[in-house]
Amino acid sequence: MAGGGRGAGESALTQDEAVARSAVISDVHYEVELDLTTGDRTFGTRTVAGFHASSSDTVVHLDFVGEVESVECNGRRSGPDAFDGRRVRLDVREGWNSVRVSGSASYSHTGEGLHHFRDPLDGNVYVHTKFEPFAAHTVFACFDQPDLKATVDLTLMVDPSWVAVSNTDPEEPPPSGGHRATWRFARTPPLPTYLVAFAAGPFRVLRSRHRDVPLALYARPSLYDELNAEAPELFDVLGRGLDFYETLFDLPYQFAKYDHVFAPEYAFGGMEHPGCVTLNERFLFRHRVTEDARRRRASLLTHEMAHMWFGDYVTMRWWDDLWLNEAFATMLAVVAQPEATPYGEGWTSFAHHDLPLARRADQLPTSHAIRVSTADTDAARSNFGPIVYRRGAAVLHDLAERVGWENFVAGVRAYLRTHAWGNAGLDDFVAALRRFSDADLDRWVDEWLLRPGINTVEVCRDAGGARVVQNADPRVEPRHLAVRVAAFDYRGVELVPRTPVDVSVDPPACEHGLTELGGTEPDLVIPNADAVSHVKTRLDSRSRQAALRSLSTVDDPRARAVVWGALWDEVQDARLSARSYASAVLAHGTRERDVGVLEALLERASRAALVYGDPATGHDTVTVLARSLREHLVCADGGSDRQLAFARALVGVVPPDDHGLLGDVVCGRSPWAGLEVDRDLRWRALLRLAATGGDVDDLVDVAMDADPGDYGRRNALTAEAACPSPAAKDKAWTRLFSGDHSLAERQAIMAGLRRPGQETLLTPFVDRYWHALESLAGTAETEFLSSFARALYPCFTEVEESVLEETDRFLERKPLPESVLKVIREERAELLVIRAARACDAADAQH
Repeated sequence: MAGGGRGAGESALTQDEAVARSAVISDVHYEVELDLTTGDRTFGTRTVAGFHASSSDTVVHLDFVGEVESVECNGRRSGPDAFDGRRVRLDVREGWNSVRVSGSASYSHTGEGLHHFRDPLDGNVYVHTKFEPFAAHTVFACFDQPDLKATVDLTLMVDPSWVAVSNTDPEEPPPSGGHRATWRFARTPPLPTYLVAFAAGPFRVLRSRHRDVPLALYARPSLYDELNAEAPELFDVLGRGLDFYETLFDLPYQFAKYDHVFAPEYAFGGMEHPGCVTLNERFLFRHRVTEDARRRRASLLTHEMAHMWFGDYVTMRWWDDLWLNEAFATMLAVVAQPEATPYGEGWTSFAHHDLPLARRADQLPTSHAIRVSTADTDAARSNFGPIVYRRGAAVLHDLAERVGWENFVAGVRAYLRTHAWGNAGLDDFVAALRRFSDADLDRWVDEWLLRPGINTVEVCRDAGGARVVQNADPRVEPRHLAVRVAAFDYRGVELVPRTPVDVSVDPPACEHGLTELGGTEPDLVIPNADAVSHVKTRLDSRSRQAALRSLSTVDDPRARAVVWGALWDEVQDARLSARSYASAVLAHGTRERDVGVLEALLERASRAALVYGDPATGHDTVTVLARSLREHLVCADGGSDRQLAFARALVGVVPPDDHGLLGDVVCGRSPWAGLEVDRDLRWRALLRLAATGGDVDDLVDVAMDADPGDYGRRNALTAEAACPSPAAKDKAWTRLFSGDHSLAERQAIMAGLRRPGQETLLTPFVDRYWHALESLAGTAETEFLSSFARALYPCFTEVEESVLEETDRFLERKPLPESVLKVIREERAELLVIRAARACDAADAQH
């Protein structure tokens, strides 16, 4: 999955319970029949579960959340006490058992379980599933754990105008006529319950074929034009990706077809259901996008495709080994980029976009190891994030470099062959790799998979020369590091490279002299210049000044990526002022040729100015940023990606005294030759106009006329919530709890409600925030709780000390699930970062 919540009525499954159940149960098969014609709130569900039990002495449960009408176990009807609201108790016998559970269950509006969506444009209804890590049992009774793989016969009864798609093809098209249609799908190969999937609704379909693999793309009719326009590129990436992975793994694609469903209100980027991948509709581009957006979409496609082998064909036993799914898929998507897409090598983009998020996550109080002991499915939800995905990919990249790519691939192939259609874990992967490498894999596992935190390397200069040092950190044990060091000297105003050197910075000394560089001390020294070792690079003062003065003259794009990452880390560490970072982006980031890099740097410069800048003088930084962006827009080629990137950045920082520009953009009038104002740019301008106090009452309707439907509605909700008035904030707050909005719509409201620069307005909401969290405990979906806790944590107020104190009291009481408390801990840490960064910026302004 690129990109885990639970309803208040459910309970977690513990690892101990899962282990005990899988010790008894095997050879599972489900017949699942769902009636989706019973209304908008609930659906009928019937499951016949067949399985082998090794003993009759152990109590066995099926997981299920819904209303049970009847339970039959081996032909005997069970009493009402067999179901406790979340589990069905079974009296099993040794040998083969058959259980029938009939009842009903509820649709969700959170993106998990069976999500129900009604298109406001035409009233059509669409449903789609997402079960990872623990939601299949909200749709059908099952053993909802990854190591009890099962074959599934799925039958759906739906509106006759609908199309249905699942992991396998339907056995035959449903007959026409009648008030409902019955879709019976072919039996699946062995799948964990979280990978069983289907979607249904009046979708439009485009089909193709790559060699012997049928391909299909599904989308709403309102997005059919976009689907048709994007299909050639989508099919091309899918075909090339299949070729690449089949060669890499020396193993053909193992499923009968490869469909992709663009699902409305999808809460994640994508999900790797075999034969039925679900994707967020934002990847069907509804407006002009840059080449980098297409690169990111291709990366998503190849990420989910890697799961067809890593996760689907061979599945983790338990959520401890989530990294065996996600770290591998993330890493392999980067490897696949030059082979399966037109976008060239991927590790430089990875260094710019992914590694900063991994480093930040590693420094939070919630930092954890890549592989962690996962007590239950609630804990599993907390593990989906940058550490498993991005840091995991980074350390696998480093491992492949250490053991050699050919040995690494040989180990991967052996792992897949050995555990075909089964389950495996860390020890199994290490055993496979050990067959082809004599590297110290036990040490690598201990240092990189089982330890939290990130090590910092920097160059120390003194009378004895320059040394690369692994900084002492009481929170992080030192690791054995191999880093490439690049050095540069001034020649005029340009930085000219020396030959890089590879050094080891190992315990116990944790330092290495740089005599290999030769000659005088360089002006700029970049440890880990190839970004292969997962470390935090800190620039010494001389190197920092050289970078701020001349970074754009460094030819190596990977080395520049490392420096840009180091400078951004320094802003968040309060070692570099927000205004200095923004100035560096304007001087050097605007010269980056890769538009994706340009967009990332402009976005961080904007965040530096608006969030990390001193509020007392931050408007000066914003004004300078806006003025420079205007100048770049004048010089950019009309209609180019660079022009679009500058325009987007500008409308996000336009000062309040220039509402006329924003109003023109909202109305579709382009101030820049060659740039067509699309609906995305209109909404960006409207949000900035609303947040800075502009009159948007009539302009919301103008933007909605240009973009009717659910996307326009969500953008309008964001803009209205961003308005800096007590009435607008109260209205937005009331909407959150009215019960009239899906999670996607509530997330849109929250995205507008909390804005930097509105501290006075937001201060009264501090108490409301804590009271709401208390009142929602045990009654709201975990998905909403987590979104609310993060999006509305009071980090922009006039009572920061009080917020921190109340946060500590709240966390001490622990009134919410751990996955939500983790969010609050992370937001508290971000508030401390904001305060320190603003103080640093204020100090810089005084010099």
